[in-house]
Amino acid sequence: MKKILYKILVIGFSLLSAQLSAQTNSDCMMCHSDPDFTTERQGREVSLYVDINVFNKSVHQGFDCVVCHEDADVELPHPENLEDVNCGNCHSESQEKFNAGIHGIALQKGELYAPTCVECHGKHDILPPENPKSPTYKINIPYLCGKCHREGAPVARVYNITEHNIIENYTQSIHGEGL
Repeated sequence: MKKILYKILVIGFSLLSAQLSAQTNSDCMMCHSDPDFTTERQGREVSLYVDINVFNKSVHQGFDCVVCHEDADVELPHPENLEDVNCGNCHSESQEKFNAGIHGIALQKGELYAPTCVECHGKHDILPPENPKSPTYKINIPYLCGKCHREGAPVARVYNITEHNIIENYTQSIHGEGL
């Protein structure tokens, strides 16, 4: 009986200590609430600002930052260069579909213009696809895709996609079928 109680106490204290070390959103916002908070990546300035009011209206409201930014769950200040968020940790089915699609294949090949989840869904402002303000709302999809695929855009130029092909490809895609 003592061995079982000992194991329960060890597991309980382990879980408690893990909870005590976890960063809270308030901890993160001590720095990330500053609109001037930036870093440099690949020679360009990148904002690290998070509007907590926007985040609290997103599909991820109520989640701690470290659920997605796992390697930030350390002492503050955390390392400057964190790993990219892996949306597939929670959205594994969507990640599998993405990986098997044209964008996922392009990303795996290291294509310059291959999008990740954030290019279409956003970062801290993600809304459900049923919300008319969401870029992934069915009527907004053509505008979302058009940011990269419209004639004259870098993707269309690099891959020599004409406007006719863009419309044809879109209407025959899963996105076009949804309209």
